[in-house]
Amino acid sequence: MILQAVDFIQVIADIVAAILNFLNPIVSPMGMWMVNWMEYVLQFFPKDDLTVYIIIAIVIVILGLFVNIAWPGNKKPGFLVKAEEIDENIEKKASELEEKVELKAEEIEAKIKKKQKKTKKKAKKIEEKAEDLEEKVEDFEDELEDLEEATGKLEENAKNLEEIAEEFEEKTEELEKDIEEIKKESEDD
Repeated sequence: MILQAVDFIQVIADIVAAILNFLNPIVSPMGMWMVNWMEYVLQFFPKDDLTVYIIIAIVIVILGLFVNIAWPGNKKPGFLVKAEEIDENIEKKASELEEKVELKAEEIEAKIKKKQKKTKKKAKKIEEKAEDLEEKVEDFEDELEDLEEATGKLEENAKNLEEIAEEFEEKTEELEKDIEEIKKESEDD
């Protein structure tokens, strides 16, 4: 198990080495620059004298004291308090806007419902008018059928009357002929 871990670490090391070899033209100048500036800075920190290190420690402790005095315990820094106040104001405004939007939405829904009711009433009235018109049309159709039947009967009566009139004409012609014959006979006598 340990040998497998060592093999795994060796594989990771080989991968990192391959990456560094590939990036060698970029990494080498950066490494040289880092070495140079650290050597330059370390010249200011003597190896045998501890006074510089003591001064740095004292400055860090004093800065820590000031930070703790300015922000003791759970007290947050002023900029964080202001940021929280801004967040709270934003949340209040957002909730107020949400309430306004909800009220407007409710008003719009109420208007839509009213308009729906009005349109339903109008649709019912139109349906009633349509039913009335359909009934009137049916009545007119019935009357038309009655009139057609009556005209059919009148036509039949007219044909009958024509036939009777033709018969009367024929009879009158026959009577006229008879009258003429009688006149001729009476004149001849």
